[in-house]
Amino acid sequence: MTMFRPVVLVSVLREGQEAAYEVAHQRIPEDLYQSLTRVGVRDWAIWRDGRTLLHLVDVDDYDAVGQGLADDPVNDRWQAQMAAFVDHFEDVTDIPALAAPTLVWSMRQQAANNADER
Repeated sequence: MTMFRPVVLVSVLREGQEAAYEVAHQRIPEDLYQSLTRVGVRDWAIWRDGRTLLHLVDVDDYDAVGQGLADDPVNDRWQAQMAAFVDHFEDVTDIPALAAPTLVWSMRQQAANNADER
């Protein structure tokens, strides 16, 4: 059994794309949510401070996530959409300190909202 080890990713938005990125994440498409769940993601929360995004991924095997999404047309479509907003990802050697982060999106939060709507 693999022990849970949270994965931290850092990305940087393109200049002026902060609001548009947040709008795109008000609710991710249901088929993308299902793809993430299928490959073992329990939660993916994104925090933003200025143009810096801190992604916290709750998953047992992040490499398996990458393999499981490699040929997924749903993920490919989402990544193409996100390329308009995200300038680049950074190597995470140190987790950046965020001065005033705001939660952009969380799988758990979306799942709770889905349950409330039923």
